Amino acid sequence: MTKSDLLFLAVLAVVPVQLGKFFFFEYSFVLGIPIDYRAISVYFGDLVILSYFIVFVFENVGSVKKILNARKGLIWVFFVFNLYLFTTSSLFSISAPASLWFSLKFLEFSLLAIFASISFSRLKSSNLTSVVFIFSILWQSAVMVLQFVFQRSLGLSFLGERAFDSSTTAIAHSQFFGRQYLRPYGTFPHPNVVSAFLVIYLTIFLFGVTVRLKMRKFQFIYLLVFLVALVLAYSKAAFGAIAIGFLTTLRSSVRLVLIIILGGFLFLLFFRFFPPSQVASIAERLLLSQAAFDIAIKNPILGIGSGNFTLALSRLNLFSLSEIRLLQPVHNVFLLILVENGIVGLLLFVTLLWVVAKSALSRPKIALFMILLVFLSFDHFLWTLQQGQLLLAVSIGFIVGAKNAARESLQ
Repeated sequence: MTKSDLLFLAVLAVVPVQLGKFFFFEYSFVLGIPIDYRAISVYFGDLVILSYFIVFVFENVGSVKKILNARKGLIWVFFVFNLYLFTTSSLFSISAPASLWFSLKFLEFSLLAIFASISFSRLKSSNLTSVVFIFSILWQSAVMVLQFVFQRSLGLSFLGERAFDSSTTAIAHSQFFGRQYLRPYGTFPHPNVVSAFLVIYLTIFLFGVTVRLKMRKFQFIYLLVFLVALVLAYSKAAFGAIAIGFLTTLRSSVRLVLIIILGGFLFLLFFRFFPPSQVASIAERLLLSQAAFDIAIKNPILGIGSGNFTLALSRLNLFSLSEIRLLQPVHNVFLLILVENGIVGLLLFVTLLWVVAKSALSRPKIALFMILLVFLSFDHFLWTLQQGQLLLAVSIGFIVGAKNAARESLQ
């Protein structure tokens, strides 16, 4: 195992760590409110990623041509996409500093996805890889369960855990048996993000890496801890992603029957147990979607520039049902890219997904790709937040890497 392989495992291990520093400048404020999406942020994970990049380049300096040929499609689409983002950010953005910072972050995660695809192809059979994945899942799940039990954060600021309790303003809640509870955040910025982390990491652990027989014996425990944490986080997108990912791994006839059963069950569940508090959430998402279309129509080709959705949204003077000013991205990455990067940017993103989809040559990889599509369609964190971007880059690297592994046969 090379030094860059060890550093890549370190990158995988620090994905749950939110420890970082935000720097707010004049352009970072919208209506006098500091907006995280428009701030310059430096995370501990960025330092680990930079170390990984440097060592990887030095180790593979003699294999550049081989890597270029092996990942030609992915490299080309990332190159064109990055060139487009930097050009439009400099020339056409309504707030160039915010757009240029996003472009730099996108370059970082583009390189991570490419390098990760190489590292994954070398590490799939490493027992240490499976240890990193399962340990990350278990400790994050333990934090989530304890947060739910105590209904507050645990003081893990050295891991980036934010301070909160069930009475904190704008904190996420769920309802169980008529009572309201704090949804656990783990060390992530939102329960939906930590849920995506659990789903993506468990998918790669179960189907994408070699696991010792001793570890397989405890698989039931891993799954139980995972399910408890996921239920407590109460992310509907995560539930849907798991269902679609699972159905993808089945044969067509069984899949059809289960889709009908699952669809009927969810239909009944929606109308029987749907809490009234969720009506406001859905109304808010629909309002943001309509606002996205209204903004996109005015700048259809090149968009308004990355990181500028909240700035444009502030000019529409929109409020939620609870009279809270709406200053957040639309909960759909495709719509968000259409607004910020125009039709050209959206076509480039779809091209990127097409290149990744062509590498999904096994049911587990197809399942992970479908899971990504669910999260991309129902939230924005894979595009706007550091840990979400890390998850997207790691997932792309896994899907594109190690195409010819024997255990990945569709047979």
